[in-house]
Amino acid sequence: MNESMTIIPDTDMKENSKSAQESIQKDDIIKIEDLSIEYRAGGAVANAVNGVNLSIRRGEAMGLVGESGAGKTTTALSILNLLPDVGFVTKGDIRFNGKSVFKRNEKELCRMRGGEIGMVFSNPLTSLNPLFTIGHQVAMVLRKHLGLKKEQAYEKVGELLELVGIPKERINQYPHEFSGGMRQRVGIIAALCCSPQLLILDEPTTALDVTIQAQILEVMKKLQDEYSTSLLMITHNLGIVAELCERVAIMYAGEIVETGAVEQVFRNPKHWYTHGLLDAIPKLTGPKEELRSLPGLVANAQNLPMGCKFHDRCSHCKDRCKDEHPPLIRIGPDHYAACWEAEVRI
Repeated sequence: MNESMTIIPDTDMKENSKSAQESIQKDDIIKIEDLSIEYRAGGAVANAVNGVNLSIRRGEAMGLVGESGAGKTTTALSILNLLPDVGFVTKGDIRFNGKSVFKRNEKELCRMRGGEIGMVFSNPLTSLNPLFTIGHQVAMVLRKHLGLKKEQAYEKVGELLELVGIPKERINQYPHEFSGGMRQRVGIIAALCCSPQLLILDEPTTALDVTIQAQILEVMKKLQDEYSTSLLMITHNLGIVAELCERVAIMYAGEIVETGAVEQVFRNPKHWYTHGLLDAIPKLTGPKEELRSLPGLVANAQNLPMGCKFHDRCSHCKDRCKDEHPPLIRIGPDHYAACWEAEVRI
């Protein structure tokens, strides 16, 4: 076994986690510890998140990548303590600025949501009220969290609209008068307007053309530089992760299967699921090749397989993979993968 690789048993992980927490606790704005979440409805139970450990440092941009159904949005909603009624946290905790989000009262949660943590949802229609103008809705955020007067708030909203390519003259129009991409931009400025400490972006640029995508990414970079805002970018677009993020976590079947610095993970992936995601990206140079795709479907959260959750889709699967759940393996500084094959390929 290579000396640079270390398998981390559960007992050692707890000890290492404790010592690591003491050394970097001041730098972590969000710390997710052994989080597990179930959805219960109609007598069925779906294990959406399974033992996730993840931390985001102050001023850091973290990418969360995986197929639909991997548990990314559920993880993001739990940070804001906004799980639907059928969602239940069965284990673990999430600490924002050192305090559990699950132990905050309603007043603290209201201050945290929008003021300290902003979130851009993947579908803007779920975050915009059709009965109010977009100016009223964004101004309301500014007035509540920053204490601005009505005139000041509307002036600020106009500036923000211009920033994302929407004429400020449209400030008194309703959501149905905007295209899907423009509604998404309104959702983005509503999340950005209070300069939150943490900004969660759930597929924020899906409905936008490439020009507006570039503008939004520039706004996010500027916010990070000026206010040391931390970002959690949930996306299928690995190009955005490479452009914006410093670290990336690959999620599958409610678990983090690989995490580390973006350059390390993308240049030297150690989990076969990460390999599959990278192989599905079209190459702009070199000979033309047929795109590879991952066989099968994402693991069913109501009937997760034994062992490695990815083994039934993995062409490198061994008998051990079917029976034993792989622990996170330390590949190098701040690079981990949960794959039995990782120790062979180091």
